[in-house]
Amino acid sequence: MDDNLEEFGDPVNYDLEHEPRARARIAFWVRQAARFGGPVLDLACGTGLVALPLAQAGHDVTGTDLAAPMLAHARAKARRAGLRVDWVEADLRTLALPTRFALAILTGNAFQAMLTRDDQRALLATVRRHLAPGGVFGFETRNPAGHALCDEPEGPPEHDYLDVDGQRVVLTSSQRWDAAAQVIHWTSLRRWCDRHGALHERTTRIACRFTAPADVRALLAEAGFEIFEELGDWNDAPFVPDGERLIVLCRRGVD
Repeated sequence: MDDNLEEFGDPVNYDLEHEPRARARIAFWVRQAARFGGPVLDLACGTGLVALPLAQAGHDVTGTDLAAPMLAHARAKARRAGLRVDWVEADLRTLALPTRFALAILTGNAFQAMLTRDDQRALLATVRRHLAPGGVFGFETRNPAGHALCDEPEGPPEHDYLDVDGQRVVLTSSQRWDAAAQVIHWTSLRRWCDRHGALHERTTRIACRFTAPADVRALLAEAGFEIFEELGDWNDAPFVPDGERLIVLCRRGVD
């Protein structure tokens, strides 16, 4: 996982690219925090896209991430907004905090950054250690049945946005599928023209594991979690087997 951070080295432009598309997701997790209470642990919190609205809503929030540039930007945003969040740079597999949380969330498909079964087990053990008795863990992951798991060349533009310099950035990507590891290796290309008309390009790579819903359920049961809700989108629609997304809400079981 330590080599899976290229996407997260430019946090200011990351926000400009992702925040407009994350609003429904952010609102969903704010609703869950209102439902289950705090304190809240935001795992793989990135630039604080979810952690800061949670703090704005009055929750005690701890945000943790492995990508130092993302955390630095999150801290700066919190200072500007006058919000208090405890920011911790740490690996999800080995995180050790003294606090126990009513709600832990792992969003932005960060569950898929756990590239092996052992990584997934270590993550779930971390979450369980940090939840209070009866605490809730929520996360989402792409559903393999709703995605093309195959090699694909660079496709047409997927998204465009204005970067911090006001330049129009166009995003395209290609993918390589490793069926044995259940991992897609994505290569993203961002292209833009500067004010002189010169073309620029930035390439980043990321690997994401695709875990079937049945395997997700088995992993959670093995780790001592009890699923009580499975959703398919940020508007609370139920999960469907061929949908693009699986959103899971589960409780820490008794010891």
